[in-house]
Amino acid sequence: MSRHLPVRGAYNIRELGGYTTAGGGVIPWRRFLRADSLHRLDPADVTRLYDEGLRLVIDLRTPDEVESAPNPFAAFADVHFANLPLFDDLSPQAMARAEVADAHPLLTFYLAALETRATAICKVLSTMAELPEGAVLFNCTAGKDRTGIIAALLLGIADVDRDQIIADYALTADLIPDLVEEFLDLSRARGGDVESYARLLESPATAIAATLDHIDRNYGGVRGYLEKIGLPRSDLQRLYLRLTKA
Repeated sequence: MSRHLPVRGAYNIRELGGYTTAGGGVIPWRRFLRADSLHRLDPADVTRLYDEGLRLVIDLRTPDEVESAPNPFAAFADVHFANLPLFDDLSPQAMARAEVADAHPLLTFYLAALETRATAICKVLSTMAELPEGAVLFNCTAGKDRTGIIAALLLGIADVDRDQIIADYALTADLIPDLVEEFLDLSRARGGDVESYARLLESPATAIAATLDHIDRNYGGVRGYLEKIGLPRSDLQRLYLRLTKA
């Protein structure tokens, strides 16, 4: 199966299935999908995703973002939709205001997410764990940052090795060049700082690698981090089973 799902109206819908775990297993296909914004998704592909097993969509964008670019699954009766913002205010402009100290600005953002948004992260993962069957799709705007953090945590729960987690994150760069150009053109039209904004639209392997280093150094790994921030062990176990059992 192809990791990338080519659909009309989205650039970056792809599988977490197929990655190998430390125990020698493989994450089953159609359990977890990560994605960019779905507001331009072709109606036929909305139905297709449902027919292929999608039962829960978690939109990590802010309510304002969802209002301006509605998620089609919010009105799809047979799929449960939850808007669970990873940040209360996370437009590209808000990201650009993050202070940077000798690091890629995305690393500053990722560490801030881990250290200040524990409740939101737990809510997202617990909602996933509660799904009795079917596939989960989680998305943000580009399917890169907020989505990338959750994807890295899920792969960490499954004991996927570091190199595969980094490769999964970096794959976004190959899939969204047209979307990046669209964002930059809009920034130019608004008189924005295009050069700074362009850095925020990158998908540097070093940013997620340093994020994983932070988790390992301070919490002993993803499981240690999630236990520290209060994710119930029962939810952690349910997620592990969904990620590892055929």
